[in-house]
Amino acid sequence: MKNLFSIFLSLLCLWTLPAFSQSPNQANDAQALALAKQYFQDQEYEKVIDKLEDLGERSVEPQVYQLLFDSYLELEEYRDAIKLSRDWARRLPGRKANFEVDQLYLHLKEEDQRDAEKLMESFYEIIDRSPGQAYAYGKALSDRGYANRALSVYQHAIKGNPNMNFDYQMALLYGELGDIPKMHEMYLQMVERTPGYLATVKALLAQSIEAGQRDENLELLKQEIIKRIQGGGPERFNELLIHIYSQEENFRAAFTQLRALDRQGRLEGKEISNLARLAYNAGDFDLAARIYKYELDKGDSYPYYQSSVIAWLDSRKHSLQESESSTLEAWQSLAADYEQYGKGFRGDPFQADLMIPLAEVYAYRLNQADTAEAILTSLFDRSWIGEDDQALAQIAYADLLLFTGRRWDAIIYYRKAEKALDQSVIGQEAKFKRAKAAYYVGDFQWAQGIFSVLKESTSKLIANDAMQYSLLITDNMALDSTTEALEAYARADLFYYREIYDSALAILEVLDIGYADHPIADESLFLRASIKRAQHQDAEAIKLWQRVVDEYSDDILVDDALYEIGKTEEKLNHTDAAMKAYEQLFTEHVDSFFASDARKAYRRLRGDQIN
Repeated sequence: MKNLFSIFLSLLCLWTLPAFSQSPNQANDAQALALAKQYFQDQEYEKVIDKLEDLGERSVEPQVYQLLFDSYLELEEYRDAIKLSRDWARRLPGRKANFEVDQLYLHLKEEDQRDAEKLMESFYEIIDRSPGQAYAYGKALSDRGYANRALSVYQHAIKGNPNMNFDYQMALLYGELGDIPKMHEMYLQMVERTPGYLATVKALLAQSIEAGQRDENLELLKQEIIKRIQGGGPERFNELLIHIYSQEENFRAAFTQLRALDRQGRLEGKEISNLARLAYNAGDFDLAARIYKYELDKGDSYPYYQSSVIAWLDSRKHSLQESESSTLEAWQSLAADYEQYGKGFRGDPFQADLMIPLAEVYAYRLNQADTAEAILTSLFDRSWIGEDDQALAQIAYADLLLFTGRRWDAIIYYRKAEKALDQSVIGQEAKFKRAKAAYYVGDFQWAQGIFSVLKESTSKLIANDAMQYSLLITDNMALDSTTEALEAYARADLFYYREIYDSALAILEVLDIGYADHPIADESLFLRASIKRAQHQDAEAIKLWQRVVDEYSDDILVDDALYEIGKTEEKLNHTDAAMKAYEQLFTEHVDSFFASDARKAYRRLRGDQIN
């Protein structure tokens, strides 16, 4: 039995040997190919040909062909290159189109127009016999850069076979040739004839649409789409038109179109909510509020009623916060609507989504801290309120305690929220704010210990802010036997948080005089700029941030200052100045937390399409 097993094992090894080893010829061929690649890289083209000529007569390996073909080209041995292409076309009929287009390339390179056109005619004859070959010849011509010839192949195929569809290929070719109207015509044909192409056309258009820029070709495209919609074209054209409006950030026009479709009962899902979210993310809070209001007016039986109520009120809140002319009456009206709609959320898991923002309005806009406290504490330990929302309510309550000067109480509630959700981003936010509250009261070493831990936070924003405060404390305690300057700065920072700007500025002015050469000076300058912005003195804020950049070029706050300059200049519609600040940030401070956002903002302002 043992002998039989040994024989069986030996036979098995013999049978499986080819699968695990190369034949001598295969090994030699692989070695020749590797050497030829090195010769080609070294521009020793004769050696490439010597090494591969024999192999090229029997191989079907594309790399062998390409190395030989390109070497003949480099040596201007065009006749040999043509012969090579013809041989390979016979050997690999499935790739005949590629090899014959290589021959066309050689004829044109030799300025042999007669043979080139003769070869093109042979392509047409092949397509007449086998229309499907148009795909292969069209692609091969396109890959070689012959866009017009590729178009002629597709057009020839369509002429003999009207049902053939090369819309996608022709659209790309027209785009390559710069014939945008014809490219758009192909896009519409794609959408009309093939529903599955809608997503493709959307993606293609998104690459060329620049928000805020007028494009005559795009205007003509929109007019044509509207004409087709009015002529009874498929529903897909409505979706395409709305997509174009959205890409242009012309959300009002998109809303008009969507609303018309909705009234005809032709919408299927969350199209209106999606548009509102786009407007919100683009900072058009007024329009977002208007769109959400349209949704919630459908009544509480509407599937997205609750989310529309929350988003409508939130959009209005952001709009008032962004406005430099918001009135007390407007804030009172918002609070009243929060109260009214909040009644329908009692006992609902989403109640906190209304109550926490309402408390913020009462506390920070209507100067009714007691009312805000009552709202927030009413959310604690409610069985229908989720753990995350209860923690957020505790953080909001701690923020309010800090705002009203009860710093130690604030620390207690930050700790409660942190303890409840220790490993989550919400818990890390509570931990960060607890450390910041300790910093405000002058417990710098304890705060610095927490900031050091939070530098590893999973939230990049928390990690970045923690690093800033950790360095602030370290830098300003290392060279000073006392903490007087840092204590004064922390008090100013707290007044800034509490929106008591005059008191904050008064402290900072004393710091600037008494500690002009202290490491705290750049932080003081940066904070003054932030206060000026909060007071809507944008020009003064920019000057102060620019001083940080110019006078403290090696400091950690330079990238922050550049980012704030860029954002503020952009808000003021000073595009060139904003681009300059953003560019300086991402070129000189490549490791900055803000570098990626600055690069995107720069490209957006330059007119690039950001995907």
